[in-house]
Amino acid sequence: MMDLLSGFPSYSIKHIKREQNKKADFSKLASMTFSELTEEVLVEVIQNKSITEKGVANIVKEEGDNWMTPIRKYLRSGTLPDDPQKERKLCIKALLYKMIEENLYRRLYLSPWLRCVGPRQAKNIIKEVHKGLCGMHSCLRSVVSKITRLGYYWPSMYKDAKELIQKCEAC
Repeated sequence: MMDLLSGFPSYSIKHIKREQNKKADFSKLASMTFSELTEEVLVEVIQNKSITEKGVANIVKEEGDNWMTPIRKYLRSGTLPDDPQKERKLCIKALLYKMIEENLYRRLYLSPWLRCVGPRQAKNIIKEVHKGLCGMHSCLRSVVSKITRLGYYWPSMYKDAKELIQKCEAC
């Protein structure tokens, strides 16, 4: 700052109160309508996003069938198991799931759609949340709630997290 000011022969700093400087009162600008704005204020309405969204890559690929396979088959092509009891359970369970692009998502009560992950991805997520870079080495309930806040789901979350936390030497 001082280097910039040294380039001028002289300068003065004068404090102007907010009431006397209505042109620069940006605190009220967001709540004003276009008709209330004075001619001195230039407003640019941006039509397009300046940042494009990037997809998140799966670092760990799931191999073979897992707990998501029957739900995915049902949602994609309507394929049901041969057993009538399993068929009924799957039809009821599938109401909570949705396919978005190639990923399966589950809806929980009062939360956004959670991305369903397989066992290999789940293990990495638990490790990262519990003892990763920002790991907190906390209890089971805290780890599982943080995973759901991050947007992931699998049916055996509590059981898998409990097993991994019990094996943690630091805990």
